[in-house]
Amino acid sequence: MTGALALYRKELTTYFRSPIAYYVVAVFLLGTGYFFLYNVFLGGETTMAGTFQNMGLLLVTLAPVISMRLLAAEHTTGTAELLLTLPLSPWQIVTGKYLGAVTILLAVTAGTLVDLVPLYLFGTPETTTIVAGYLGFVLLGMACLAIGLLFSALTHNQVVAALLTAAVLLAFWFVGHLQTFQRSSAIRGLLGYGSFALHYTDFIQGLVRTESVAFYLVVSAVALTLSAAYLQWRR
Repeated sequence: MTGALALYRKELTTYFRSPIAYYVVAVFLLGTGYFFLYNVFLGGETTMAGTFQNMGLLLVTLAPVISMRLLAAEHTTGTAELLLTLPLSPWQIVTGKYLGAVTILLAVTAGTLVDLVPLYLFGTPETTTIVAGYLGFVLLGMACLAIGLLFSALTHNQVVAALLTAAVLLAFWFVGHLQTFQRSSAIRGLLGYGSFALHYTDFIQGLVRTESVAFYLVVSAVALTLSAAYLQWRR
């Protein structure tokens, strides 16, 4: 794991030397702050439910920006072949890159905790529901970043990687809406289970369901496994 940790530190350094991390953090926190102020002070909500919902959709649109450079940037800088010839296994490369992106995710998540201050000062929110919402948000983000890493590995262009990732993530987010057009209960159930939004809604409502946790973890694991397999094939 020493190699993975070294790559992880390098990835973090690269992130914060480029404007990408600051752009993502700024846009996400400004967007979250706007939705929070609108939902709580103008909409009269006394919970984080509406804010969490908007945070999820905002994450789906920004995750491709975080993940697009993970491996595609190696081709841009001409270091892809060097990376593959280092004494690192594909899993160490994938793990180091992925942990760097997840750290950015945790940083923006921590930044939203300031929104809780007025809720606890002027109301009595349910702490367990808020914790469940944040857990769902982190799991959703991990799945999104894992998919983004896969497309960053498959393409040599960061913009193409971001566009493909955004298309797939939005499809996962809205696929549950297709249930309305299906008469078959089996197909409706399959579409519902494959929906990022429906699983995320459970967390927002304070329901930490085993199948929802497993769903996000399985999606992350499958995407990371495919990324490692592709790197092994290229090597």
